[in-house]
Amino acid sequence: MRVANNVSATTIEQGVNNFLTGVLWGREVDGEWEWISTEPSLQKPEGCPNCTTYFKYLENQLVKSAIDRKTLREKTGQFVHSEGERFKCFYDELVELLRYNKKPSVCRRREDRILEEEKNLKTENDKEKEIKRPRRQSVLYADPLPVNGYRSADGTLYHYILPAFFRLIQYLQQTDRDYAIILRTMGDDSVNFLYNAQRVLANEHPNFTFEKLIPVSLIPGKIRRTGTLEGKDEKITLELPKVDDNDELMEIDDEFQINDKLKQFDGIHGIKDDFNYWCNNQYLYSSSKPIWFDPEKDVDVHHILFDDNFRVIDPYDSIVDIRVMNHNTHQCKTVPFEHYSKLENVFAVQADLLKILENENYFVEKIEECERNLDKLLNNVEILNQIRQ
Repeated sequence: MRVANNVSATTIEQGVNNFLTGVLWGREVDGEWEWISTEPSLQKPEGCPNCTTYFKYLENQLVKSAIDRKTLREKTGQFVHSEGERFKCFYDELVELLRYNKKPSVCRRREDRILEEEKNLKTENDKEKEIKRPRRQSVLYADPLPVNGYRSADGTLYHYILPAFFRLIQYLQQTDRDYAIILRTMGDDSVNFLYNAQRVLANEHPNFTFEKLIPVSLIPGKIRRTGTLEGKDEKITLELPKVDDNDELMEIDDEFQINDKLKQFDGIHGIKDDFNYWCNNQYLYSSSKPIWFDPEKDVDVHHILFDDNFRVIDPYDSIVDIRVMNHNTHQCKTVPFEHYSKLENVFAVQADLLKILENENYFVEKIEECERNLDKLLNNVEILNQIRQ
């Protein structure tokens, strides 16, 4: 839903680079990386069962604990300026789609002119190697920052939250849905997202109008995972700030009660998932972001998680834990990974940044697809029995 991350200091450009490393494929041959992909794809190339994304390759090499994510971000953030130079045309396309001011507007012409002038000035200064001056901030920083705007280091203005997100909310209002949207992140960037969303949803953005005011909870909650994975001591805990005292936390560690609480949500919220637990379990899907499915009593409640790290090809390369609720045993169990392909575009969607930017109705169309597929699933007794096992 957004590309930049102010907390981890990930710029728009670095975010796009990061995305590309997750949709470009290759393999290691004799200790060296070999490219298979010629263009970005969410799907593994045919005829190459052992290939992986460049992101996963780097992650396996660099990340041993949460603190190593910083090194990984730095490495992936420079992708098209180093190992991924051959893919720069795709980077340029994505960055252009993220620009706030579109061609051929007056604002865009002015912005491009200033950026070019400052780029040329920087080049001239670089030639004077004996003179070391601190980098001068772009004059574009003197311009007021518009609602949902994000200014990069060189002054380029981008969208912070992708416009397709706000189009989705308009659709949900127009179709009179009961809904809640929860930003599920393993980082600390949800507060910035929530504040930006609040301003747009208050009709401060000229391109988006909303029929009703939408509540935005500005203090994110947290999901903690503890114990041995799939062991008797495994526990999922939802932490939420108390309404009457933001310094106190409400803790729920019964999964049925967690699901009930999430059903009561209204508007926009943020929840930080447990990265350390996922990392400590070698990124196994069943230790990642949990969502719940109640095929017995709550078929009208539909959890859908969008994440570009959701995949159905490798249990150690997926970030969604789909949990089926059993009222007879009062237990929730992870769906076996061999059935995940049947649940793709039902409960989880691998988000495609390029399509989200090209098509403002991307989320709307995916929601409708997931709803159609859920109807089919609920009428398929064989698959329901398989995922309950």
